[in-house]
Amino acid sequence: MDKTRMIILVCLFFITHNLYAQVFDLRGDTAVVHLPKLIITANRYEKNIFETHIPANIIGEREIWQRSASNLPQLIERLPGVSYSDAGPWSQKLVLRGLVGPQVLTLVDGMRLNVLRSYGNHAPLIDPQQIERVEVIRGPASILYGSDAIGGVVNIITKKPDRFKNNYVLKGDVGLQYHSVNQQNMAQFTLFGNTNNWDGMLDISRRTAEDIETPKGTLKNTAFSGTTVDASLGYNFNQLHRAELRAQLNRMDDVGVPVNPYAADAKFLAYDRDMIQFAYNYNNPTAAWNHLKIQAHYQKGKRNFEAHLSGVPKGALFVNQLLNAERNVNSYGANIQTGFLFSKKNMLTAGVDIYAEFDDTKRIADPEIVNAAGDIIKNPPADLTPPTPKSSRRGIGIFLENEYNPWKKWTFTFGTRYDYIRAEADATSGTLAQTGFDKADSDFSASFGSLFRLTESVHLIANLGQAFKAPTLQERFFKGTAQVGYLYGNPDLESEKSLNIDAGMKWKFALLDGELNVFRNRIDNLIVMNSVSTRADTFRYDNVGEAELYGGEFQTNIQLTKEFLIFANASVVRGTDVKTDSPLPKIPPLRGLLGMRYENQNGDYWLELSGRFVDEQNRVADNELKTAGYNLFDISTGIDIGEFFESKYPVFLTCNIRNVFDVSYRDHLSYVTWWDAPGRNIIVGLRSSF
Repeated sequence: MDKTRMIILVCLFFITHNLYAQVFDLRGDTAVVHLPKLIITANRYEKNIFETHIPANIIGEREIWQRSASNLPQLIERLPGVSYSDAGPWSQKLVLRGLVGPQVLTLVDGMRLNVLRSYGNHAPLIDPQQIERVEVIRGPASILYGSDAIGGVVNIITKKPDRFKNNYVLKGDVGLQYHSVNQQNMAQFTLFGNTNNWDGMLDISRRTAEDIETPKGTLKNTAFSGTTVDASLGYNFNQLHRAELRAQLNRMDDVGVPVNPYAADAKFLAYDRDMIQFAYNYNNPTAAWNHLKIQAHYQKGKRNFEAHLSGVPKGALFVNQLLNAERNVNSYGANIQTGFLFSKKNMLTAGVDIYAEFDDTKRIADPEIVNAAGDIIKNPPADLTPPTPKSSRRGIGIFLENEYNPWKKWTFTFGTRYDYIRAEADATSGTLAQTGFDKADSDFSASFGSLFRLTESVHLIANLGQAFKAPTLQERFFKGTAQVGYLYGNPDLESEKSLNIDAGMKWKFALLDGELNVFRNRIDNLIVMNSVSTRADTFRYDNVGEAELYGGEFQTNIQLTKEFLIFANASVVRGTDVKTDSPLPKIPPLRGLLGMRYENQNGDYWLELSGRFVDEQNRVADNELKTAGYNLFDISTGIDIGEFFESKYPVFLTCNIRNVFDVSYRDHLSYVTWWDAPGRNIIVGLRSSF
């Protein structure tokens, strides 16, 4: 019996055994609810998500390990208005409401810790099993977070130890996971410790994976392996004051990237990141001066990419090429935030963000031109010109936001922010900064939001927001081979400026909750990759004079009984270059989700059936391919097998089957246009706490 059949049989045994015993046992008085209620990202302080005036979602730790996602984009893609473009498991860009990559700000514990956000489409180096929860803000959030938050914010909040244990406490959890689609193995161990006012945590994760299997066959250059270590030490002075020191170490090697069909071998030989962070928190919700947060971090990133391209057609001739690029990116950052509660009706938040990033890159590009028979026609000397000059970007932002509750039914939130960002590059022959570069971008952001409590269970929300995004170093200076083809930066790029209008409704009843939103986002100087060749293999970053994106999102949960839940969501966005009346690139098609979930009252067994549908995308930009629609069916189940042998600790066995019917499809947002998306993936996990 092969491995896949054995895994399916084991999963089916536990599904049927426990479902037979419990499906009609509707014990208990309340429905099973595991969704987090409090969100930090929306206002930069803790608030009930139902009381926020902007569209937001939270994915908690329980759902994270039940979902068994391989990376962050896969974890949040089921949310309305959220998708991602990818080229394999380790090369991805988040997409929020049709805005992609550096137009979506990724935070880790509230700070700009992902140095890779501006340098290509690569996922953050954090294992989903090390995440406590993920908070997603859909729509501009520049007044709180500055540049890059023009499409939204994704805040990754890592695991934290418990606080204030009077006696010595030591606990932890361990997990194992296997993915059949690429034979990925993951092992993860977490240890938490508390004694009096001290607490600490150590988390270690190791992953290895082979190339991805699709209905069409193996997608080469998608294997990877690596280790992540996360450690923290905290001291609680009292209930109001806390200091914490945190460090992360990421070591990835042989990280495959399918750059194009001609890549015999393409991977990151090294893909490393080191981070150290300090945080101080004062929190007193009932005092006039109710909080103070101080954070600072240093991060060092290193990547070494190498690709061997064979037989790339150039008219009647062909090119064999070796590419090797080493990029070192160091970043520093700090922020100070404080809040004042002038009365029960008036809450003021103010703060300063400072950050800097430095890029130093080396490259070897060694082409060899041959004919159809493989005979060498030309073998020029290797080009050592770096893809980007030695460059830096420094920024400072000052923000002020006020939440005002003049009446019981109304809450108004309004604020403003000023950002100043300076980009510099050393004069480097052969690059896009041959004579040096020094340019500053600055702008104001502002927003006005309203929440009207129509009833205790129905809230109407609206938000008018102006956002800002300065060009990244990648967009200004990159020159070389990329996944789309040959890519040029543009030093003359202007900053993006947007005006977004949101309106919607939230509802939360005993057995029903949900949200409906519509939006319109008008962006001046939107930065896109425009094709500059008839063969559509050469691109340049350019400003679109005026872009418009509008659409809507819907989501709801219906608790049929205490243990059965139906859930659904859908989202649509349309993007247009207003000047030319042509489609914007990388706009996701209409997509939705429909599913049903059973979970017993103890939470030690669940079964979920869901279907994802994605419409065809015929409205495409000049450099894009049309894609057909598709439907995918998923199964998720889990059980506490500790009950079978009366274990002192819970031992959960989880099984997720994605794309159950092994559907062959092409995702419109994927950079892999020459191959199928991943096929059936059976994910088996084992997790225990002690």
